[in-house]
Amino acid sequence: MKDILIISVIAASLISGCLQAQEGGPMLQSRHGSLIRVKPEYEERYIILHKHTFPGVLEQIHRVNIRNYSIFLKDGVLFSFFEYIGDNFKADMERIADETTKEWWKLTDPMQEPFSDRKEGEWWTEMEALFSLDKKNKPSDGARRFGLVAELKPDRQDEFRELCSHFPKDVEKITYAHHFQNCHLYSRDGKVYYYYEYTGEDFRTDMAAMNGKKPFTDFQSALNQCLVEKEGSSWQIMQEVFHTD
Repeated sequence: MKDILIISVIAASLISGCLQAQEGGPMLQSRHGSLIRVKPEYEERYIILHKHTFPGVLEQIHRVNIRNYSIFLKDGVLFSFFEYIGDNFKADMERIADETTKEWWKLTDPMQEPFSDRKEGEWWTEMEALFSLDKKNKPSDGARRFGLVAELKPDRQDEFRELCSHFPKDVEKITYAHHFQNCHLYSRDGKVYYYYEYTGEDFRTDMAAMNGKKPFTDFQSALNQCLVEKEGSSWQIMQEVFHTD
């Protein structure tokens, strides 16, 4: 997808220092989070189209070493997350443009509205990575995936970044112990976008157990103090409209 290609070479590693060997597979080189808008009149069509992605497009995504690729939607904004396992990001992003994928872009490009301040060469806009919990207890293809979005209070953005830069080790351990993994937080234009995976059997029970532990609730409370509450919650769930392993 152009969802991928025109993320230029400057996006070759949004998250540095996060190399991780995958069980029985190649080394993960980088993870990428980016945004684009979908035009309101095309939103429904975009969702339907991505539920019927051309098989050739999916095959080409895999050939260029992209894995665990999801697109989430909320309020007209698309948030994409994917992992890259190759050793030449620029070359792989250039060779994704085979004939089938170009035909796919003829359908998807008119539905999208890039951010006006995107960097030169971008279609989707790359985001600032605030923190990453890279560990995977289980492969992503056996996990439930989530995309969330929240709005930062204008006067608390620096405080939020400072909190993220000192992510507590005990909170990290609690997160993994309750079957949450591969957690990545990004920021763009006063909002934060959160991708994570859940590999347990009972989401509600694990979440309740985490919320019963003071280090976790203290850190969560500190983060939420920096966020605008909407619809009774600081975090809004995004709809996953596309995924390929």
